Amino acid sequence: MTRYQKGFTLVELSIVLVIIGLIISSVLVGQDLIRGAEIRSTITQYENFNSAVGTFKGKYGGLPGDVLGNTDYGWTGDGDGDGVLDSTSGHAKHDSELVYFWHHLGTTGAALISGTYTGSAVTTSAISTPTGKVGSNWGVFSSSDINYYIIGAKVANSGNNYTTEEFLVPLDAKNIDDKIDDGRPGRGIVQARGDGSSDPDAGLESDTNCASSVSSGVPAATSTYSTSSTTAGCNLIFRMPY
Repeated sequence: MTRYQKGFTLVELSIVLVIIGLIISSVLVGQDLIRGAEIRSTITQYENFNSAVGTFKGKYGGLPGDVLGNTDYGWTGDGDGDGVLDSTSGHAKHDSELVYFWHHLGTTGAALISGTYTGSAVTTSAISTPTGKVGSNWGVFSSSDINYYIIGAKVANSGNNYTTEEFLVPLDAKNIDDKIDDGRPGRGIVQARGDGSSDPDAGLESDTNCASSVSSGVPAATSTYSTSSTTAGCNLIFRMPY
């Protein structure tokens, strides 16, 4: 007797390929939905911080981190009351208003945001600031007497300062910027930055992995996000309305 071994027909192979394609597509769509939810949650975090700071100012007469937290309220850290979140003015940069800010807002302070933040010095193994929904940590800093939030804070590899990291691809950074501001990396309430060589208020830089037309480390007002780049080249700063 002659035996014949049957293979798959072209129709059967086509059906299998279609099924595989549908599975891959559903996985990719699912990843996009998850990332979209993380971006929306990041925006919600920013809005919640602003609301908490506004409530704090109304109740305590100053900015968290900048008030006499220890002297007047028994919290960690006395600020200098100048309305600017300083990393100097008599404070060590790793143990300053930049870390007191979160302690004064959190459950060990005024309890206006979730989480417990010690206000203690940043070390090589710990940073006591909120974790962002898109990864990395939140921080605060000031530049030219303007206060900012920054998403992309991290523990330094050495020393006791917290530095910043590039962890967002430009498209994600632009999506956040679009939803809050004007979608331009070099102007407005939301702006793009890269990694910082020292502290959040010094050495901030950006490059073509994040934005076009970068001059002296900062995107120009006419810059656009390098959305064709898939390299994590950005972090973001958010101007604080106080």
